[in-house]
Amino acid sequence: MRSLRIRRVRKGMSLKHAQGSKAAMRVGVPRALMFYRYYPFLKMLLEGFGCEVVASPPTNLRIMGMGTDLCVDDICVAVKALFGHVRHLEGEVDAVLVPRLVSVEKKDYDTFTCPKLIAAPDMVRFSFPHLPPPLEFVVDVKKAPFWWGCLRLGRRLGVSLRGIARSYAAATREQRRFEDLQREGLLPEDALKRMENGNDGPPPAYASAERDVTVAVVGHPYLLGDPLVSKRLIHWLDSSGARVLASTMLSRRDLEREARKLPDLSWSYEWELLAAASHFMEADGVDGVIYLTSFGCGPDSLVTEMVRREVPNPHGRALLDLVLDEHSAESGVRTRAEAFVDLLRHRKRARSREVEKR
Repeated sequence: MRSLRIRRVRKGMSLKHAQGSKAAMRVGVPRALMFYRYYPFLKMLLEGFGCEVVASPPTNLRIMGMGTDLCVDDICVAVKALFGHVRHLEGEVDAVLVPRLVSVEKKDYDTFTCPKLIAAPDMVRFSFPHLPPPLEFVVDVKKAPFWWGCLRLGRRLGVSLRGIARSYAAATREQRRFEDLQREGLLPEDALKRMENGNDGPPPAYASAERDVTVAVVGHPYLLGDPLVSKRLIHWLDSSGARVLASTMLSRRDLEREARKLPDLSWSYEWELLAAASHFMEADGVDGVIYLTSFGCGPDSLVTEMVRREVPNPHGRALLDLVLDEHSAESGVRTRAEAFVDLLRHRKRARSREVEKR
């Protein structure tokens, strides 16, 4: 039955027809890469299309190990996590949704995302031959508006135009709610948990403005949102008594305001990180900045240098580059996080003594 379904899909038939009418189609969404940016939107959209959405569990050592075994050594840890999550979903779902993000903004010059985001569906397609071809949610705003990808996905699943429009409107509201929670000071993982639990609850301890040291962490959502990949960096900063801000908490308006001071950058998501670093270097109350990146990420390696060379640092704030991969030890990240917080406290006390002397 499964091989018959795969053959029908590959011949171009409707996936909804291939699944049959007795049960909802199970669509797996890997908890990696753009999951931490678009999952609420995609989940609501697919459920509106009549699908059952199955998200892979949080990354664990088994998932990361499977992804590492499937990938070449020198690719970034985010792609290894993606492969591990797809392997976990294999055999559990009827199809896997892998977004293809080509261009996510319109500017006077060419813009594009990281090559791994553009090629993610192709990497999955050719690395997992026993899976049906992954469903694609294509975003290429240089050629078509954002909603066009939703329309193509809905028609591929056999959904009517009215059903697509209704699902798109509901998904947009859900995505706006997700982004609002992050603007309020939640990290992607905590914002997702709050949406799933359906309650407000108390703010997390790391968001407390009463703490004596504030650390801003700049990094992609798939690094900030995945505790195993980040080696629980946020937890160690929190346990050290630091207030934690993150680049995911900034609004589009904040980023665009900072971008006017900086060189043009064609990588859209790296442009966001560059603008976020600039914001935190000058924002009131920030004591230090951690730039979080994954080993083997070419765009991030260049942007890290741009942060040091191009971003103004009028207050002389401490900047820590933290490079991670699947071999990084959590104890090492804990040591560096605690040492960084201690350094910021020492500098803050030293400045207070200088002010008192004056």
